[in-house]
Amino acid sequence: MVAVGTPVRAQTAAHNLRVTVPVTCEVSYRPSQSNAATVGPVMLGHLNEYCNAARGYELIVHYAPGTLRGAVLAVGGDQVVLNGSGEAVISRAAGARSRNRELLAQPGNAGFDTDRLSFRVLPL
Repeated sequence: MVAVGTPVRAQTAAHNLRVTVPVTCEVSYRPSQSNAATVGPVMLGHLNEYCNAARGYELIVHYAPGTLRGAVLAVGGDQVVLNGSGEAVISRAAGARSRNRELLAQPGNAGFDTDRLSFRVLPL
């Protein structure tokens, strides 16, 4: 008996898998435990930022229009001088991030003339 080899042909297959991940961005504020008056910047607390947007995001502060003129807000190494408009971009991130940063404020000439600050993260 003679065995004859038969060529075996390899089969190839391709699969395409596409996954859509929703963009999720959020910020939360944890106030400082101490409100003691100090000279210089005042520690207001911490911001916890999370955004999975591949292009990055902006951290925006909202406050009462007409207030906080000349006040400086600092988050981590980023800072902005407020002009009283009611909104300002504090920082920009160039990609997805999760971070916890200190929030400091230096009052303007009118001091802290509002007690309302809110924050949001806007994906780019």
